Amino acid sequence: METHLEEDRSFKFSPSKLGVYQNCPRRYQYRYVDKISRARKTPETVVGVAVHSAFEELYAFVTGGRTPALDEVQGIYDREFAAGWDATVVEKDGRFAKDDWRKVGSDCVELYYNGHHPFSEDRTVAVEKRVGFPITVDGHEYRIEGFVDRLALASDGAFEIVDYKTAKSLPNQEHADQDWQLALYELAVRREWPDTQEVRLKWHYVRHGKTLISIRDDVARAKLLADAGALISAIKHDHVFEPRPGPLCDWCEYRDLCPVFAHPIKVAALPPAERCRDDGVRLVESYVEIEGRRKRLKDELKTVETEREQAEGELADWAEAAGVATIAGESAQVTVTVKEEVHLPTKTGEAEKHAELEAEARKTPLWAEVARLDGHALLEGLKARCWTGELLAAATSLVARYGHHARKRAVRLKRRADSDEA
Repeated sequence: METHLEEDRSFKFSPSKLGVYQNCPRRYQYRYVDKISRARKTPETVVGVAVHSAFEELYAFVTGGRTPALDEVQGIYDREFAAGWDATVVEKDGRFAKDDWRKVGSDCVELYYNGHHPFSEDRTVAVEKRVGFPITVDGHEYRIEGFVDRLALASDGAFEIVDYKTAKSLPNQEHADQDWQLALYELAVRREWPDTQEVRLKWHYVRHGKTLISIRDDVARAKLLADAGALISAIKHDHVFEPRPGPLCDWCEYRDLCPVFAHPIKVAALPPAERCRDDGVRLVESYVEIEGRRKRLKDELKTVETEREQAEGELADWAEAAGVATIAGESAQVTVTVKEEVHLPTKTGEAEKHAELEAEARKTPLWAEVARLDGHALLEGLKARCWTGELLAAATSLVARYGHHARKRAVRLKRRADSDEA
């Protein structure tokens, strides 16, 4: 994998920007480091933007003292949907037509309107409000900024940070309590209004007419700030931006650039007669043939190894019974050596006994001598983001100071589902 020598020079981060890095560092590189601007418009994004615009104007009217009728709000939605839907819209499948998607958003508007009319349960402070706060990471100051769909004051004096979701899926409460986008906005709101007592995070899932609410305590907010700092630190130390394939890849606007998908996309676009002339295709097919031979030889070697182990056992038994250490044959001779060895339980072989052994060893002065740093576990844990806060920062710092980069190339064959040997 080619090492990317660029580095991120950002000093402003939004929750969505940090989320891009969490999901795929390579997509982050293309968008924010290489600054390759590509707008990928999907039916879902068109519906989402139009619904948000309708609610933004709705609450602007309400704040001004007039409650618009449902038809008027629907008209705003229809206008924004028509403006957003153009030839650049990319559909994953063709099961739904433009009017089907328009109705999805229209139903969202109607469901929300009827569920909250006359919109007097709170007082709107601002819509599409930019909020942010400074954060110091590794001795440098950055800012986390973003836009709140709607900021409101409830009747009990609590701030409510409101977000509208047009997603088809409805998450559970646990998902809401773990979401950190609105929680970061809470940090900004508390900084702007220091006397704030309570902040509620609210997600209106407008396809379902369901609202999820989450309230964070001081401990959760401190952890969130530490996690955000550790993530920014990771971005600043990243010079490779490895791709991280996952379910979101189907919607990525950089698939044709990504090393995971670029060549398959190129080959799929070639006429069948030209594919076999592609150098990459030829190399893969040659590798497939080699792997086939290798598998057949491995199967044969397994049989030979089994026969070899059986023969060795018979030789050792015969030597022990005869009381000799060397057995003569016509073309060779075999020496049999017997050694007594001690084997301790391992994590993989005898997990429970291994745990008991480790617990006993920890109680003795021997532990400082026999305990060791598991470098592989440290690297894998950092790569998988197993830690947060101070632990993640410590792991990142250790690897940055003591790690050395070495290029190790690996080739893995993955047969296509329609392959005869799949």
